Amino acid sequence: MMNSWRKIPFTVWRVLMHSLLIGLGMSFFDVLFNFYLVSIGYAADTAGILSTTARIAGLVVGIPGGMLIDRIGARRALMAAVLIYVVGLSCVIFAPTKVLLIASQFMVGCAFSLLFAALFPLLTVTTPHAQQTAVFGLNEAALNMIGLVGSIVAGWLPTVVAPWLQASDQSAVVYRVVLLIGVAILGMSTLPLIGHLEEASERDADGVLTDGANIAVLSNWTILKYGMAGFLMGIGSGTFFPFQSLFFRMQFHLPDAQVGTILAFSGVSLGIGAVLAGHYIGKRSLRIWAGSFRILAAPMLLLMLSPVLWLSVLGFIVRALLVGSSISLNDVLTMRLVNPQQRGFASSVWNMQWAAGWAITATLSGFVQTSYGFTPLLILGAIAYVLSSVAVWQWQRDG
Repeated sequence: MMNSWRKIPFTVWRVLMHSLLIGLGMSFFDVLFNFYLVSIGYAADTAGILSTTARIAGLVVGIPGGMLIDRIGARRALMAAVLIYVVGLSCVIFAPTKVLLIASQFMVGCAFSLLFAALFPLLTVTTPHAQQTAVFGLNEAALNMIGLVGSIVAGWLPTVVAPWLQASDQSAVVYRVVLLIGVAILGMSTLPLIGHLEEASERDADGVLTDGANIAVLSNWTILKYGMAGFLMGIGSGTFFPFQSLFFRMQFHLPDAQVGTILAFSGVSLGIGAVLAGHYIGKRSLRIWAGSFRILAAPMLLLMLSPVLWLSVLGFIVRALLVGSSISLNDVLTMRLVNPQQRGFASSVWNMQWAAGWAITATLSGFVQTSYGFTPLLILGAIAYVLSSVAVWQWQRDG
């Protein structure tokens, strides 16, 4: 594994460093943002509304964002997205009213959608074809495994900052300061992208074209059909994951630090799955394995319903391992399905479909959990995982 990593060009490592910093900054919000909302007087339904707002923003900006990526290039679009993301999150943290909070979250959602729509085309164009599965696995790991550091630090920082501010470690002012540290880290992620990024060779060692230029331009309907797997994964994720920190606090009465640790190990598990799948399955059928990992994740999601803490945590962590394995293969596969001139557009459309699935269920979840708890949400998520795997396997017949 290490030998193959040494062959990865320095340009690619720069993009991976960007992903590492993005993952680190985002982990602060994964752990603390819902707690911050509670500290300023909002309930779980507000978290659902904000999550939905971000996904709706992704739907709005998706198509024009994809066209922008194809027009100005993935690197420039990515840097612009990060800057907008930083400004939007800063506004969210200091928004004095609910209306401004939602408006700021809309800006965050636009930036988030553009950021991830631009990232995969940039990785594809800078990475040699033979190394793409390994690199996409490393990228997923960079985004998530760093959560072991970020989530633990974010979980403990309130207890460190509170004495300095002479406030409770669950007060709004303490959460606000820690979240601003996360914003600063996100801003630093633009530094590795400054300057020229060399594109990979368009031919492999045998002289065969590998840049995808020989792939026919796909119709909009075909692009939408390929995106159904992401739409269903969005449904599965939106049922629960906007509220994952609240789940462990409410179901098992865990303090912030322990919740942060659990989320951190979940991120590490996801990253390990991505790296292992990218390295060992790169030359096998990506479609079959990407779908298989998703269907195996469904029972792990249901295991979280256990009233025994260690079983629930085990399901949470193994689910992350399997989903990470699927995502790293899926990202490579989808980029290989389209002509290079359509990568920005297709990536944005697929992000839109994922965001639509998330938005639908995240909105419902905020209300469902207040009356029925998390049980129906996790069951719905498991069903969505199974259907998503079937959608991926359908690609096999589309060649």
